[in-house]
Amino acid sequence: MTSLLEGRALVVLHKLEASLATYDVQTGRERFRVPTGPFPHEMCLGPDRRHVFVSEYGLRAVESEGEGGSTVGVFDLRRAQRAATIGLGHNRRPHGIAAHFGGRLFVTCEPQRALLVLRIEDHSVLHAVDVEQDGPHVVAVSPDGRTAFTANIGAGTITAVDVAMGEVLRHVKVESRPEGMVFSPDGRLLYVVNRDSASLTVVDTTRLDVVSRIETGRGPARIVMTPNGRHVAVSLFHDDSVQVVDVEARALTHTIRVGPRPAGTTISPDGRVVFVSCEDEGRVYAIDVARGGVIGELETGEGPGAMLSLDLGEID
Repeated sequence: MTSLLEGRALVVLHKLEASLATYDVQTGRERFRVPTGPFPHEMCLGPDRRHVFVSEYGLRAVESEGEGGSTVGVFDLRRAQRAATIGLGHNRRPHGIAAHFGGRLFVTCEPQRALLVLRIEDHSVLHAVDVEQDGPHVVAVSPDGRTAFTANIGAGTITAVDVAMGEVLRHVKVESRPEGMVFSPDGRLLYVVNRDSASLTVVDTTRLDVVSRIETGRGPARIVMTPNGRHVAVSLFHDDSVQVVDVEARALTHTIRVGPRPAGTTISPDGRVVFVSCEDEGRVYAIDVARGGVIGELETGEGPGAMLSLDLGEID
């Protein structure tokens, strides 16, 4: 029987040691490790599936004092090296980051309440949008690339931004400390986890309004969706577990215990395996979505956070 972990690779940010590494999931073998800027928080895969963009936050947590960083690191997975550094000028604490195949890169900078829209080709800034809300923390971009949403942890809102015009469309009230977000495959719905409210808010992206709410365990931090749009998996920071939810039935299908304070979450390209990282433990857990159980563990560097799931051939 072929293992669900065979042929899979993980790209892992080590927040506490400032590095990016790739791993063969099945064997646990590290393929390479390269340094990043201090306290990298989030990352995204570029449209070419070769380059990775890393927000170099510069401080351990949102609550940390100090200016923080002002760069985005660009890393080449094939060459196992840093390819470029994008300077963000006076914009500090870059955190949320997303790329779209249309050639745009999106970065949130919390102190400036900014969403930066950059051209991937030459790293030039097209728009610096004041989202008018405190703490834009995470960003998600609609499948068609026309609308970007920021999750604003200080305001309990998400903000819709017109990408072409660089203008705020609307603020949508969700619940306390919204963080992770994921779109339905058709882009019509946006699922937002509210860390301090133990809930998942569902937003209609056409009406820009809340259409439903799903209760979760304590401390939902990040969320991923299966490619067919039927299930989401949510990391529960305060419950040391991951929940799998059938979004059509609005019903919990599995609760899976993992290590302490799970946060970073990614899903395999085929949607069969969810990975969740536990920063304090230095460990990543692999979860079978269908059966709802842990099928593997991976020891990492210090402070694993954001991750990307790829096929092993993509890092060779």
